[in-house]
Amino acid sequence: MARSHHRHKKYHPVQYHPVSSKSKRKTATTIFIIFLGIFGLGIGYFAAGSIASLIIGGIIGSVVGYLIGYNLDKMATRK
Repeated sequence: MARSHHRHKKYHPVQYHPVSSKSKRKTATTIFIIFLGIFGLGIGYFAAGSIASLIIGGIIGSVVGYLIGYNLDKMATRK
């Protein structure tokens, strides 16, 4: 009588990789840095119109974008 658990398995199990590369996990951070940086540049331009306000608005927008994107990426990896 043949015993099925001793038979040779014909197929290899499919290996599951939840995240294949690091760049796929950090997309929200990059997107929010770019969009909020441009948004900050626009606010700086319409608020004062000087070069200094453009630079400050872009920096503040990029920092806020990094913080929001980082938290979204962290929440996405918890699931």
